[in-house]
Amino acid sequence: MRDKKIKLIYFSTHGSEVKSVNLTWKRILSIMFSSFVVMLLLVGSSIAIFSDAYHNVRIASLSKTNQILNGQLQLLNNKVAEIETQMQAVERSDDAMRIKNGLPRLDEDLRRVGIGGAGEENPELNALPPDLQGQTKLISVAVAELARRLQLHQENIAEVSAKMRDDSVMYKHIPSIRPVLDRDGYVTDKFGLRIDPFIERAKHHNGIDISAEPGTEVYAPAAGRVEKAENIYTPWVGYGKHVIIDHGNGYKTLYGHLSQIRVRTGQQIDRGHVIGLVGETGRATGPHLHYEVSLKGKQLNPERNMLEGQFIN
Repeated sequence: MRDKKIKLIYFSTHGSEVKSVNLTWKRILSIMFSSFVVMLLLVGSSIAIFSDAYHNVRIASLSKTNQILNGQLQLLNNKVAEIETQMQAVERSDDAMRIKNGLPRLDEDLRRVGIGGAGEENPELNALPPDLQGQTKLISVAVAELARRLQLHQENIAEVSAKMRDDSVMYKHIPSIRPVLDRDGYVTDKFGLRIDPFIERAKHHNGIDISAEPGTEVYAPAAGRVEKAENIYTPWVGYGKHVIIDHGNGYKTLYGHLSQIRVRTGQQIDRGHVIGLVGETGRATGPHLHYEVSLKGKQLNPERNMLEGQFIN
């Protein structure tokens, strides 16, 4: 078997020359093995070339994606900084609003409660490049801080709104308008020391006198409960027909020398309610309204509790 040979005969189609080659099996196997090795090398080289090309394309794509992500993160970072500036303006407004409504300014430490630290770990961030991980974590912390401060702002709005509602109820019960319209009457005697027209010497006047035509309507300057509606009087003595209203919070008002009373004792009334008509009952020299304001028993100057302008409901 070893001595057997294979004879290959080949000739040219353009000539008559015939050639032959004698090959042993060992030679044939050697040629086949060499061809196989060459083929493997060619295939391996091709795979390596294509693999390198693929990786280069992949790296270029990832690099481009990385650049885009960096750009987007920078835009987000700028937006967070912009929102931070706006949030600071909102917090300044919060402080101003609290001060105007008699509430203490929020402590800066309170605004920072729950802010800081590494925060909750997100395993997905570990797949990002280190620089992107750092930027993403910083933005996450900033967003968490803004969310906390926004929540505090909402709580502050609720607190201030509640205070304003309470104050609105309180203001509703504070005497603050003229009991007689500007067009219907004018102040003839002010609060304080004056010459008493009956005894003709100086005496403290506990209220003001508003001169007006008889029958002019008298309005309640604030909401409250009618403490007294006195129709019985002695001519030329005291306030004559008069009304006392308890507005709560220590405020009381008195309306004297009325010709007619249109409320009753114990009645709840609102600001602007007609409580009676101007007259000259009791100790009076002519038709006018004697008007007093007191706070916890101390007489106040009524003109300091009257808003400018006409009647306000």
